[in-house]
Amino acid sequence: MTHRYLYGAAVVVFAFGVVTVGPAYAQRRDGALLPQEDSGQVTAVGCLVRGTAVRGGKKDKYALARPKKGPVASVPEATCTVDPGADALTVDNPEKGKITDAALGRWVEITGRLERETDKDPDNLRELDVATFKLVPVVIPPKPAATAPAAQPRAEAPAPAPAPRAAEPMAPAPTPTPEPRKLPKTGSQLPAIGLAGLLSLAAGLTLRSFRLRRG
Repeated sequence: MTHRYLYGAAVVVFAFGVVTVGPAYAQRRDGALLPQEDSGQVTAVGCLVRGTAVRGGKKDKYALARPKKGPVASVPEATCTVDPGADALTVDNPEKGKITDAALGRWVEITGRLERETDKDPDNLRELDVATFKLVPVVIPPKPAATAPAAQPRAEAPAPAPAPRAAEPMAPAPTPTPEPRKLPKTGSQLPAIGLAGLLSLAAGLTLRSFRLRRG
């Protein structure tokens, strides 16, 4: 009983997985330009590469990789690159649009008939029959201007310190009055006494001489 239940659950899970995986595998790589069962006129913009650059491409044909609905006024880059699993269309009859190798690796715009594709293999690329072709103008967007840093408020300059006051001139110190010099007491009374004696002697001699003359 248990084995039957487990076996039945496994069958349900397996069946569910098959149902869910199937549509994912059938996802077309055509840029959703048209339902895969429809064909019609489209304008597609993409990167022109050789067929061997993408999975499912043909080596003797061009492929329009990363297709999207056009027209577009411009693209921001002159060249383009793709990975092997990128969406792509096989470009059929490129000579009608005068497509050459000079356009490889460039963004291009192709108008033409997109053929329907009922094969469930996503690597079976849909064909785009070329009617017209042109390079897409390149317009490189300007770099955003660098934002100028906000101006910092200027700090107010500190008030100047008061100038130091000049020191008041000091009054000159009074000049000391020189004391009178005292002469050294080197004099003696002896000379005066000698002089007085000499004068007395002279007076006495004079007086004696006068008396002698009168006598």
